[in-house]
Amino acid sequence: MRLFSLYRVEFRRLLLSRTAAIAAILSILSLPLGNLLTAFSGGRSMSAHYILTPVLTGTTAGAIVWAVVMILEADRLQRSCVHVLTDAVAPPAFLSAARTLALMTLSAAVTVLTALVYLPCTASKMSYLFSPGFYFANFMVFMLPTWWVSILFADALYQITRRVELTCILYIALAGVSISGIAASDYFMRWINPFVITYSDGFPTIWPLRIGLYTRVLWLGIALGIWLFSILCIRRYQRGLVFSILRNIQKLPVLIPAVMFVTAGILLWDFQPFIDHGPDEYVASDNVWEIDDANRISAIRYSLDLDPATGTLSAKAEYDIQVPCRGEDVLNLNPGYTITKMTYDGENIPFRTVDSDINGQRPTYFELPEQLCSKTLVIEYSGFPTQGKYWSNSMVRDTIDRDYISLSSVAIVPILENYYTGVDEAAVADITIPDNLTPFLNHELMTDSVDNGDGTRTWRARCPKYIGDLTAGYYTVDAFRIGDLAVDFAYGTAYEEIVAKNDIQQTIIDILTYGTEHYGELFSANNNHLLLRQESAMFGGGYALRGVSTWFETVLAPDTLSDTDKGASATEVFIHEMLHQWWGGLGLSCADEELWSSEGLTVYSTYRLVKEKYGELYAQQYYVDAWKEAVDEQNRSFYNRHPEYLDLLPELYQAQIRSANKVINQYQRMPLMILKAEKLVGGEDKMDEILRQMYAERDQYQENDFYFTDFLNYLGLTEEDLNLE
Repeated sequence: MRLFSLYRVEFRRLLLSRTAAIAAILSILSLPLGNLLTAFSGGRSMSAHYILTPVLTGTTAGAIVWAVVMILEADRLQRSCVHVLTDAVAPPAFLSAARTLALMTLSAAVTVLTALVYLPCTASKMSYLFSPGFYFANFMVFMLPTWWVSILFADALYQITRRVELTCILYIALAGVSISGIAASDYFMRWINPFVITYSDGFPTIWPLRIGLYTRVLWLGIALGIWLFSILCIRRYQRGLVFSILRNIQKLPVLIPAVMFVTAGILLWDFQPFIDHGPDEYVASDNVWEIDDANRISAIRYSLDLDPATGTLSAKAEYDIQVPCRGEDVLNLNPGYTITKMTYDGENIPFRTVDSDINGQRPTYFELPEQLCSKTLVIEYSGFPTQGKYWSNSMVRDTIDRDYISLSSVAIVPILENYYTGVDEAAVADITIPDNLTPFLNHELMTDSVDNGDGTRTWRARCPKYIGDLTAGYYTVDAFRIGDLAVDFAYGTAYEEIVAKNDIQQTIIDILTYGTEHYGELFSANNNHLLLRQESAMFGGGYALRGVSTWFETVLAPDTLSDTDKGASATEVFIHEMLHQWWGGLGLSCADEELWSSEGLTVYSTYRLVKEKYGELYAQQYYVDAWKEAVDEQNRSFYNRHPEYLDLLPELYQAQIRSANKVINQYQRMPLMILKAEKLVGGEDKMDEILRQMYAERDQYQENDFYFTDFLNYLGLTEEDLNLE
């Protein structure tokens, strides 16, 4: 009762405190700093721009603000020289606990208030992409626990040192480790500045929130344990630190709980289930086996049951062995999975799993019985998929969520080292997932399914020996034809309004028709079929395979479609992005030089398509004239005319000017140079012929980027020929 009474007094006092009020205001105002200090790129999702960046900025800034308040409050009685009187009225340990709990309560109220203050603006900016539950979850998972951890650390350091300046130094050192490069590659060390690379608008996943909550609980345990120990350090009878600990430990039974909380935090850190415990980088395998020494497999059956509620997978893999071999075999599986049973011809066989994670895999060794014959090997396994440590910064490689599923290789099925099948599609996979998700197996759309009547659907597909990729999410698939080419256009259901509003389907038809006529058939098209699939922003980018071409989620984001560097309208920006199918990593791999890149070719190609679609006057006004204006402005810039003065500026300003110059060079100057080259080589038809030849001969540049000098060689021109007057 005494503690509760003291808590009420302290909380009421903090509500009237000017220092606490200033802290609350600073915490609330810190959120916009993230986007003000970091230039916004259209390559980020709306959720990352309007939720993630502000919340993480407010989390770090607020943690420091509340730590300062905690130190000032802890030193208040000492500073005013009344601690002798208060110690006589109330137990110092109770008074310290009441003060800390009151400040934590106030910080919780400020967290809720901050979320409510920015709610209308965020909801308005994100429109139909806004999710209230996801919005508030970010504040509760990242901001509030981090502020509490900061308050506990600050109070603990003060109670131990009893010196404000020493407390500040120790706190700065502790926070500095979290912010410095030491913790850059270790998510769990970042107690004050949680790391999340981005969010997805159309394919939401709770992976970052799940691991974020885990790390906040981990650090709360460590901070609470240290804070409980600091209670023993409260000075008694004007004596020093050691005497006070010895005196307090006799009356305050907090040492055991303190050790328990710190130990719990360390154990949570050491045995975390999200990221494997192997090396930080990919380790090349030196395993070599001959086909003649391998077990021959005639058929494979996979049965996969994914449970989004728990984020786990339960599965069974069956291998019909046609020609078995003697000796010990090995299989690799995701470290988060546990093999529960292994049988051969219905009989259990022993196996041993080695506790060694490499490349997101953990090996299991087993040996078939001596009486070898053609039988069936069955492997049953289940668990929560962990992510390879070398993928940990993206945090999206392997996840099973209610709204999005992304699994790869060993996070789906076992990889048997020395098993061989000569059949291209030797496996049949049955995959059970929620019935509202659309799945893609090995980058291809799955079409054969059975409704289980319990909110799940089982999909069946024939596939190679191993499953390399499984993705499922809220997709809308539009099927249409462009001549002989059948196209499946798969995009996030959240983007249906944007797709309809901007007539994206007709735009795709125009782009593919134009690009095929002018530059050649897409490399990614296969047997007159092409799947165009939107990828989650958390996956990291697009890629092209035979019959499949994926593109980054934010190609359809409102901020991307309003990027005037790429087009005069949303439709034209989409044209720009889709033309990267020819010019970019999905087609001709252009080097990213100061002047030359795939952007120049893509902007020029967009101009040509728009010119054909809307007329020469429109293309001249919104493209050529806009390019010239930007280049002229760049030429008039003082620091571009006098680069010797640029080197005298602070590095931050130098970087900003050089970054702006690179954007203009690639998006405006280079298209003008290509337009000049078009006239020098003999007109549009001749330029199209050259570009078609470049694209057709791209195979020789697959391993090496296509450079500006390569482009000049095709043109038969020199760099001086393309200089703009």
